[in-house]
Amino acid sequence: MAILCRVQTGGCGGLGASAVIRRPLVLGRAAYRCYRLLRDQRRSPEAVRALQSQRLRAIVRHAYERTEFYRERFDAAGITPADIREPADLSGLPITGREDLRSPNSLIARGRAPDRLKRSVTSGSSGRRTTTYFDEDAWLVGKYLIKLRARLACGVRPWDRIALFQEEVLQEHRPPIGARIRAFSIHRPIEDVVSQAEAFNPQVLYGFPGYLARLAEIAHGRLAPRLVFTSGELLDEVTRRRIEAALGTRVLDVYGCTEVKEIAWQCPWSEAYHLNADWLVLEALPGQPGTGRRGGTLLVTSLFNYAMPLLRYALGDTGEILEQACPCGRGLPLVRPTLGRSVDYLVLADGAMIPPYALTCAIEHFQGMRQYQIVQTALDRVEVRVVPLVDFDDSTRLGIQQSLRPVLHGLTAEVRVVDEIPPEASGKYRIVKSLVPEGGRAAGPQARRPGGPPSGR
Repeated sequence: MAILCRVQTGGCGGLGASAVIRRPLVLGRAAYRCYRLLRDQRRSPEAVRALQSQRLRAIVRHAYERTEFYRERFDAAGITPADIREPADLSGLPITGREDLRSPNSLIARGRAPDRLKRSVTSGSSGRRTTTYFDEDAWLVGKYLIKLRARLACGVRPWDRIALFQEEVLQEHRPPIGARIRAFSIHRPIEDVVSQAEAFNPQVLYGFPGYLARLAEIAHGRLAPRLVFTSGELLDEVTRRRIEAALGTRVLDVYGCTEVKEIAWQCPWSEAYHLNADWLVLEALPGQPGTGRRGGTLLVTSLFNYAMPLLRYALGDTGEILEQACPCGRGLPLVRPTLGRSVDYLVLADGAMIPPYALTCAIEHFQGMRQYQIVQTALDRVEVRVVPLVDFDDSTRLGIQQSLRPVLHGLTAEVRVVDEIPPEASGKYRIVKSLVPEGGRAAGPQARRPGGPPSGR
């Protein structure tokens, strides 16, 4: 029960500043929800699917009866809530896109006043922010308890000191003596952050992959966490190896978005991710033949947010839903996100659209790179910018070019050695980046924005 009184809140996937739940009613509800969440993850896969379908039918009926947006969508598609009994039945419903969230009033359930709801705002990395609204129960489940379940499953202990590296830090002053959780701004000088983190001596680190890689290498052994969690960017294998080598521990990735909070989390027993299927539905639409993309476009349906239901929301990512069970014994199914959002698709002069995953898979096995970035500077020009290790040589350069040539339809990429690869203004690192004007390229499967940072989740 003690851990429920210190629910982890705030940034980086929900491991932020500690918040004490003071109201007995809320505490009681949190305790019951937490008990159910911990129990439900151990149900059989069949029982998890049954629970998922039951909650799906309830949220679908509510969305139709209480929101103008989905009543119009259902009526236009010629379907009723009774037609949706299980996740496979969602295919008849149109996809909800980010543009639909620009004016959210029609998505907010009747009787819910926006000024009395919790809200999450996306990072606005595409230049325009969107806001998602949550009722108190949804906030409790999505913002706190689902994340608490996952972190406990990965080995986080209530008494661990947790260091968060995020965009927004509400309190820059020194935390109270004995505080177990501390947030550090990624926009401050990284040497200062290392010194302060060293003094805090955390057992758990949580942040953007690219930032943690830099932090770990600059720390030179001054940080010795037991657990490292990443979120908010595509975690490629090169960056994973950098972090693990510098910190001497395994990295566990978390996949989520601002609009529905945490979706899936990497289990210590598997390379795959557990889907929070008791509170979410995830669909993977079939991929387009010949794109080199593994998996399909991901759609998510939240089963817990009755204030602003989201059905078949397009995440802008791709991934796979896996058939195998996890050795840990949990009944939550396994998924594998194959393309994160801090990336662009490339469009070549012949009109071919090259998915980032095909590019990263082609070269991430080369060992001579400390960091890399693939940048399209024109329709017929692609650069690979490499921060080299000591064993980077001409054969590595040639190997990168040869591996990318078939992916780029015969185009030879220029490999350029650089001293560093700077982050974007948000603090994120973009592994694949197009500088071609928007009309000549696509940013993800539906030509749309990267997702929000962990600090907004």
